[in-house]
Amino acid sequence: MFRDFLSRLRLKWFLARKSLDYSYDFTNLLYKTYLHHNKIIHYRDGHPVYSLMTPAIFSKPSANFVARALFRSIQNKNMPNLLSLAVNDVCNAACEHCSFFSAVEEKGRKNLTLEQIRKLLADSQDLGVSVINFVGGEPLMRRDFHKIVEAVDQDRATTILFTNGWFLEARAKELRQAGLDSIFVSIDAADAGKHDEFRRTHGLFDRAIRGAKQALKLGFSVGFSTTMTPESWQAGELQRIVELARQTGVHEVYVFDAMPSGRYQDRLDLVDNRQWIDEMIQWSGPLNRDSRYPGITFMAHMSSHCSVGCSCGTSYFYLSPYGDVMSCDFNHAKFGNALEEPLWKIWERLSTDPEFCSAKWGGCKVKDGESRSSSSICTGRTESTPTPLEVSKP
Repeated sequence: MFRDFLSRLRLKWFLARKSLDYSYDFTNLLYKTYLHHNKIIHYRDGHPVYSLMTPAIFSKPSANFVARALFRSIQNKNMPNLLSLAVNDVCNAACEHCSFFSAVEEKGRKNLTLEQIRKLLADSQDLGVSVINFVGGEPLMRRDFHKIVEAVDQDRATTILFTNGWFLEARAKELRQAGLDSIFVSIDAADAGKHDEFRRTHGLFDRAIRGAKQALKLGFSVGFSTTMTPESWQAGELQRIVELARQTGVHEVYVFDAMPSGRYQDRLDLVDNRQWIDEMIQWSGPLNRDSRYPGITFMAHMSSHCSVGCSCGTSYFYLSPYGDVMSCDFNHAKFGNALEEPLWKIWERLSTDPEFCSAKWGGCKVKDGESRSSSSICTGRTESTPTPLEVSKP
């Protein structure tokens, strides 16, 4: 008995000494795999943040994420942890690469009301969502946007705004009071003239930078989101944007590799073309080990075999301003409308579809030539394009 007592005591002492180191190693490995770096980029309200796209460590939303992962394994079913919600269909810019324009926008349809959004947010969180992206259009053109943020159960989800920055400086304080956690400001060139030309909106760059600085003062986690094309990467634009981010003091640069969707739907040079993207990811390595620079994360890494793969329809979905459920922002095929049937039923349909029932390695489905031939992929809205739901009807 005494020997058993000593054995248990030794085990407890071992765990007490090793658990801290083990937790540290586990956390670093987790984020290194997911983000391609394990650098803490910000402490928001005392909690360490590795990326704006993930809940802060030891926050209540991070506990919800882990708990839902356990339920996912128990139920042996796909459950969403990430939602992108388009809160409107209007924008004051006309960006060259926009995936919304002429793809999702349907003139004459009514935007979701505040009450409808409140219900859909609650339904999404009941399904397990722990990360909510607010997109548009331009979300800050919606006057009641702060009330939408307030509608989130912030014990269960972290909230992120994607904005072009035009209205951010004026509205940042009310967004902080509403409980918004993080803000990505779109910056596609480090030069004001080039950025404004790309987004076809004079003065947008200066307002975006002022908005980002105001958000930093108020304690948000703040990042630049940028869209790279093969030509902008070759011209050194990403390097200049990262340097601008360092000078501005933002915490992260989130890189979208341009999608053959929306206004770029005919850019077939972006399909099955990975080499330039891998070059960008490899280039970021030294800077992600340098504490003087913001974290640099790539959607292309996250959707690759090195991370979680393309998880649209597996752990992620998109809600249009009209309540349509789609697998992601860039795939405009509709799987149902959440105003017409329960959200969980639509998620069941989407997440059990053979094209979406498991994460896809090799990158985004929209950029994969073979996947693009499927009826469940739509890169631009046309009157003759059937939806997966329509295809399945007798």
